[in-house]
Amino acid sequence: MVKFKLYRIGVVGVTFSVLMSVFKNELPAHLHSALKSVWNNQSVKPAQLVVVKDGPLPHHLEEVVSAWQRNLGEVFSCVAFSENRGLGAALKVGLESCRYDLVARMDTDDVAFPDRFEKQLEYLNANPDVDILGSFVQEMSYDGDVLGVRKAPIGHEEIISCLWASPMVHPTIMMRRSGVLAAGNYDASYRRRQDYELWFRCAEKGLRFYNLPEPLLYYRFGKHTHKKQPPRLAWEQAMIGYRGAKRLGMPSYQRLACFLP
Repeated sequence: MVKFKLYRIGVVGVTFSVLMSVFKNELPAHLHSALKSVWNNQSVKPAQLVVVKDGPLPHHLEEVVSAWQRNLGEVFSCVAFSENRGLGAALKVGLESCRYDLVARMDTDDVAFPDRFEKQLEYLNANPDVDILGSFVQEMSYDGDVLGVRKAPIGHEEIISCLWASPMVHPTIMMRRSGVLAAGNYDASYRRRQDYELWFRCAEKGLRFYNLPEPLLYYRFGKHTHKKQPPRLAWEQAMIGYRGAKRLGMPSYQRLACFLP
């Protein structure tokens, strides 16, 4: 059994939610580090942490989730699926379960910088026209070695012009729940690339994007991160991009670029 040290810290801060989904193949140490980074080490803490259990979890993962649920009490909201339904379904139900309009996404193997939420909240409060806010990431190996910084397009127009290339790093996102729900929420039929599909619909509805030009997340990166996809999944991803780019009126070369590996 893996044992973790938990902490109970201070008073919950401003009203925003954090949304995560956990699957049976996650490493318990990575999950604990991710949860610790969004609670113990944050300069501004969430008022709600929504964790969706996407199907039954093995005992060692269930231990981590249960320990944090006991530690955080009413801050911790858990949604449990009886079977694995995929990340699209998990995030759709999870977003509907969030109580607050500002919702930060977080993956179970990444680590948030201590001032991530503070900086995103500050920007969104100062820029009420921005609906979906991301950032650069600091890549990190699965062993915890710090790698390079991955940059991204910054302003709305620049992001929209290359939306086909997926310029938003999903676990860095803080979004306005009302706008994303109005755009249709995550599509439960997508087990992968659900964020890629969602951003096209958000753009179609006129939601505005921005990336803070600094890393706010350690993003775990390994050989399997960009492993070659089976042809069916690669085709599905390409078609998501092609259809979305077409709906946004992007030029033909950008639509066709979605089919490049």
